[in-house]
Amino acid sequence: MADQVQLIEVVNILGSLARSAHLKRVLSALDPDPALNFWRVMHGNLLDITVLDWCKLFGSDHEEHQKTHWKNVVTNQEAFRAGLLQDLGVDMKAWETYWLEMKNYRDQHVAHRDFAKSDVTHFPKLDLALQSSAVYYRYVISELRKLGVTRYPDDLRAYGEAFADQARTIAGKALEATLAIKERVY
Repeated sequence: MADQVQLIEVVNILGSLARSAHLKRVLSALDPDPALNFWRVMHGNLLDITVLDWCKLFGSDHEEHQKTHWKNVVTNQEAFRAGLLQDLGVDMKAWETYWLEMKNYRDQHVAHRDFAKSDVTHFPKLDLALQSSAVYYRYVISELRKLGVTRYPDDLRAYGEAFADQARTIAGKALEATLAIKERVY
């Protein structure tokens, strides 16, 4: 079983993932094709950090340092995987396809930049990343509650939605404040 320090590390990564993914969605909804490189960099960095965080939790399980990977935290892996697939509404083949898409994006475009494959033609969708993270969070928060740790939100989905609501207001004002600025650095 994972200890409290390990569980808290997982919760912190899950929180970062939720905030990054929701902020990416908010910015994309408000301005899907921004004129300023500032906003383009924000879009790209938010996607990249979301993928990196997700891979810390669901990526390669053979990496020694990945103490946050679900297989190094969850006690009953078979039950967790079955519940995960059921909650996501996907079968194992669809999950493996998504997993490979996220891992390949991380490997080729974020963590280990492969210049031979530098033209990204397909960016990962974040729906399953958010959903799978909420499932993992539910497990981890349950374990933390057993240890008496109560300072974290009960539900990652509700937390993410509240963050997105606030981010929508802030991002709207920030985008509005930059409308008159013309790009000078290409």
